Amino acid sequence: MSDFYSRRTIKATRKPHACNQCGKVIVSGSPAEYGSGMYEGYLYSLYDHIECHEAASAYAKLNDLYGEEWPNFQYMDDSGCDHLSWLRKEYPVVAERLGAGHVRAA
Repeated sequence: MSDFYSRRTIKATRKPHACNQCGKVIVSGSPAEYGSGMYEGYLYSLYDHIECHEAASAYAKLNDLYGEEWPNFQYMDDSGCDHLSWLRKEYPVVAERLGAGHVRAA
């Protein structure tokens, strides 16, 4: 269970960070979403690309996911929820970062 959580938008990062949603690098000087908190007594912090955070927020709202159920695209298995098709349609930039930008021909 989360003890506390805080999130803010950063206009320009000072150094590169890995995006928590897609795993790709957020280039130094780029805008990002920064979150920090405490979960089961452990402090943590994370960074997301702006688009990745928007996609995760929209997906969470669409599927009524909150707290521990919040989506983390880079670790999600597509077998039960088909989030990649949704991302291709709604957030193609995020789908491309996840390597799911194009549908592969059979």
